[in-house]
Amino acid sequence: MAETSKPLTILIVEDEALVAASICDMLEEMGFDVTGIAASGLEAIALVAERKPRLALIDIRLAGSVDGIELAGQLRGEYGIPAIFLSGVVGPEVAVRAQGVQPLGIMQKPFRPSEIFNAIERAMGAIPE
Repeated sequence: MAETSKPLTILIVEDEALVAASICDMLEEMGFDVTGIAASGLEAIALVAERKPRLALIDIRLAGSVDGIELAGQLRGEYGIPAIFLSGVVGPEVAVRAQGVQPLGIMQKPFRPSEIFNAIERAMGAIPE
């Protein structure tokens, strides 16, 4: 991880509990600070207001009325928090919608720890201090 005074704070937004826990474990082992895990857009907004992460890892398909793309747009627009998307399958229409909210990356599930680390490292250059 890049040399900084404190670790990068990351919010995980994933509605599959086992997947979210696995990602959390990976990130913590890599030295990142996970500010929370949200299973829905509403839960994510509540956590953001309370804990102010600098990056969000967001599953594109979330349970509830707000999908990951809408959530990412809201986090970027209202809070200045960029996102890296996580998705099992990204078709052309979804990819176009996703690019519209300017994600810092799109990761295909399943992914290896090294892939998520590299995506976050690339994203860090675009995240304001």
